[in-house]
Amino acid sequence: MVGAIAGIIVFALFIGLGLTLLNRVASPLPVIILAIAGAYAGWLVGVIAFGAVRGGPDQQENGQEKRKEGE
Repeated sequence: MVGAIAGIIVFALFIGLGLTLLNRVASPLPVIILAIAGAYAGWLVGVIAFGAVRGGPDQQENGQEKRKEGE
């Protein structure tokens, strides 16, 4: 859920930036380009946030389980 919210926020920020540029440029191209970039950036931030929330110290690292101190 956190990843989806973070992704939506980033996507909305990129769309807002594109709409701001639309007022200065007489072409919808900045909105289109920034919408595509925002979709990718939103997905990326969502994956990072999801991984940060889901991960923990007891998880496996690099496909191998952590060894106990006695082994």
